[in-house]
Amino acid sequence: MKRRLAWLAAIFSGFYLLIAGPIPDPIPFLDEATAIWILVKSMSYLGYDVTKWLPFLRKGTSGKSPKPGAKPEVTIDV
Repeated sequence: MKRRLAWLAAIFSGFYLLIAGPIPDPIPFLDEATAIWILVKSMSYLGYDVTKWLPFLRKGTSGKSPKPGAKPEVTIDV
C-alpha cells in the first residue's frame, strides 16, 4: 500500500511539473519546489536516485574539510 501511494505521489508530482509548472503563477517557486520535493522523496522511497539529474539537490563535498579535533598541518620555513 505504501509503495502504491509513493507511485501515485511520484506520478502526480511529475505531471504537475511537466504540465502546470511552466504556467505563470503569483508565487513562482513555492509550488514547483514542493512538487519536486515530493517527486524526489517518493522516488527515493521506491529506490530510484533522481538527484543525479538535479544538480541543485546533490549533497556537495567541500574538498578537504578539517575533522573535528584534528590538528592543522603547520609548515615551518627555515
